[in-house]
Amino acid sequence: MGDFGVGAQVFVHDASTTDRAPWPAEPSGIIVRAGGSALAGVWGRGGGGRMWWVEFDEPQSNAEGDGPFTSVQVHEKYLELAPPVIED
Repeated sequence: MGDFGVGAQVFVHDASTTDRAPWPAEPSGIIVRAGGSALAGVWGRGGGGRMWWVEFDEPQSNAEGDGPFTSVQVHEKYLELAPPVIED
């Protein structure tokens, strides 16, 4: 996990081989705001973690074939920070 927050560029991917992300194309996007109870943490059957609203770089369909969506709420466990851009 990294330092997620508004403005972070992220990739959405599977958390593990048994915990598949709802976005099979593994899209990229940017975090635009905290989601749900992101600041307080969310605990339930799926464990704890924060939620973030991610605006995709391109519209995406979910694993059920619904969509395309331009932004969605994503559990932090499915997010990976994009590498920093180094300018010359």
